[in-house]
Formats: sequence, structure tokens, C-alpha cells
Amino acid sequence: MKKSERPKASKREDGVDFISNMPDSILLLILSLLSFTEEVIQTSILSKRWRYLWTSIPSVDLFYRFNGDDEFKKDGFKEFVYWVLANRSVDLDCFRLGCFDHYTLSTVRRWIHMAVTKNVKQLHLMFYPEEETDHVEIPHCLMTCCSLEILGLNLSYRGLRLTNIIGFPALRHLRLTYVDFLGGTDVVKGFLESFPLLESLILISCFMNEFDLLYISCPKLKSLRIENENDELMCDSIKICCPKLVDLELRGLLANNFFVECLDSLNKAEIEPKLMGNITSVLLPGISHVEHLWIDLYFFSQCIYASRDSVLPNLKTLVLTTGIDAFTMDELIQILKCYPKVESLKLIVKEEFYGSEEWELHEGEARRLMTPDVKRVEFFEFKGERPKIDIDWDEVTFMEMVFSWGTKSQVLLV
Repeated sequence: MKKSERPKASKREDGVDFISNMPDSILLLILSLLSFTEEVIQTSILSKRWRYLWTSIPSVDLFYRFNGDDEFKKDGFKEFVYWVLANRSVDLDCFRLGCFDHYTLSTVRRWIHMAVTKNVKQLHLMFYPEEETDHVEIPHCLMTCCSLEILGLNLSYRGLRLTNIIGFPALRHLRLTYVDFLGGTDVVKGFLESFPLLESLILISCFMNEFDLLYISCPKLKSLRIENENDELMCDSIKICCPKLVDLELRGLLANNFFVECLDSLNKAEIEPKLMGNITSVLLPGISHVEHLWIDLYFFSQCIYASRDSVLPNLKTLVLTTGIDAFTMDELIQILKCYPKVESLKLIVKEEFYGSEEWELHEGEARRLMTPDVKRVEFFEFKGERPKIDIDWDEVTFMEMVFSWGTKSQVLLV
């Protein structure tokens, strides 16, 4: 990097020019707060001292924000990306690129290669082929990159053709969004096993063949999030075998069948109810070591019934989400009977409900819950309003909770 020239401070009326007297490190910190790299580079016209500062910014954020039919601006943005990457004077901590379907895959691959030569640590890409039948292949230079620790890939439901080449020697965090896996069960399984240091895996609305098994077996994986925002299944079956997994999150319509193995380190799980097939019978035995659980109340009761055993001996924190319907309070009481050692209970009541009959809390209503070990209970909201809670312990074992919203006030005895 050409050493930035520090001109003599131009004096204001008070005789001080704070910006001109700031060290380069402070100026680089200020520039890094700008949203887009284009804005950072525009500061180079301020003075000779600012001309080369942008080349030392640790992150580059480039997003195509023009009309796709404007060929002049498309060519201009293309040359701009090349110019920015070529003029970097330091290694890249983070490179974000969003170019949608405006450029060929060969052009995007060249940009990726340039980022790899700058020892990029974080790479977030949002691009996809113009034709829906075209597929994306991960460049070889990316798979062998020794600096890459975080990779995010958004393909807008285009196919990702995988290879059996083991790579990504330093990758710890992988996020795949709107990716259609190609190659079948064994290829996808081999791909997910090819990350020797992978600790975090996020799959958002990623799809496989409807008859395939998504097998996730990563020996060092600590955090796993699988979410589907669509109304079709991700695949036929999902199997998770991760002995060091600590945090598990499952949301949306995922698969017909679900298999869980070796989750001996699991501490926290968040489960949404749009899950099908055998999951109600295998979920609780599979996550038996969990200490903190966030789950739908009705779905949770189904899992307890299907497994015929509560089988969560380590459970300390329980967060239940529910709709407002007639069975809610009874279901809550039955669940708390199964887990008398829970220390923290959080109840989130939503306006939506499963049945046609709405559950109402009546003024002065009290219910006795046989859970003397509960230390903390929270009611987050009721019909969109946050309740006020007053809690008092008596001299024996009962806890009285008074929670109110609007003009109503309810009493619950525990």
C-alpha cells in the first residue's frame, strides 16, 4: 500500500481540524462503518491522504443495485468489481458479493479466485445462473483455500453440483440458502463430511430429491440449524449423527422421516411443529441430553405421548409456544407434571390457535400445578399484549403469580 500522505491540518475558526489529525487506524474504522464499498471509495476524492485509505479496509461489500436491462451499468459494475479486488493492498477479512443472475458463472468464478488470492476469511455470495436448468459448481480454488473460515452461499433454488473432493481445510461455519443439492444421498453426505473443522451448519430452504436421505454426520459440528420456509418437503428423510452437537434448531416442513443418533453433547434445542412422519416418537429419545428446550406446547405433548416417556432428565429451561384454545391450560399442567425439576418456564401465547374454541383466562381464576421445584415462570404475551407479573412465595411450597394485561388480572398458583 502506498503510504498515505498526511497534510498539514487545515485550521477551522477554532484553530483545530480533528479529522486531519486523526491517525489512519481511526479513519479506517470510520470508513468500515459505511454500508457499501462504493461509498468507501468515494471518500478518496476528499484529499491526497484519503486516496489510498480504502484499499486497507478489511471488508468489501459489493451488491448490484441497477436495472438488469441496463447493459452499460452491468459492464460498469463488472469492471468495478475487478478493479476493487485488484487494488486491494491488504488481505480480505470479509467479501460479500450480490450479483444475482446478471453475470456468467465464469465471471463469478474469476471474482472468487481473486478473493482467494487475497486470503479471504469470510465469503458471502448471492448469485445464480440465468437459466434455471443450469447448475453451479464450487470452484476448486475455493475448496482448497486455507484461509476461508466462513462461507455463505445463496443460489436462489438453483442446483449445486457437488464433488467428492475433500477440501475446505479451515472452514468452520457454512450457511447454504435456497440451494438444490444434486448428486443423491451419498454425494451430499460425503460433501458435508468433507469439512474437517466444521462447527456450524445452517441450511435454509435447501432441497434434495424427494426420495433422498439428508445425512448429516460431522464429527466436530457444534451448531446445526435446518429451516424450510416453503410448503414442500426438503427431502424424504433426515438423519443427524453429530456427537459434539450442542445447539440444534429445526423449523418448518422438513421430511417424512427423522432419525437422531449420538447427540450426547446436546444442550439446547428449538423445535417447530411443522415436522412429519415418525419424529414425534423419536425426537425425545434422540435429544434426551438437552437442558434447554424451545418447543410448541401441543407438539411437545404429542412427542411425550408417542415416546411413552418424558425422557428428558437434564431439562432445566422449558420455553413453550402455544395458541389460545380450550386445551392449552390442561396440556400445560400435564407437561409440567412430567418435568417437576424444571427450573425456568417461559410461556409464549400467540393469537393463532389450533381449535375453534378460544381459551380465555377469567378474573380470579386459579390453577394448582404440582411443580414445587420451579424457580422462575414467565408469561411473555397474551393476545399480543405483554402481561405484568407479580410473584410471591408463601411460607410453604406454593408460588402465587399474578399476571395482567389491559384491565384484566389473573392469578395462577404453583
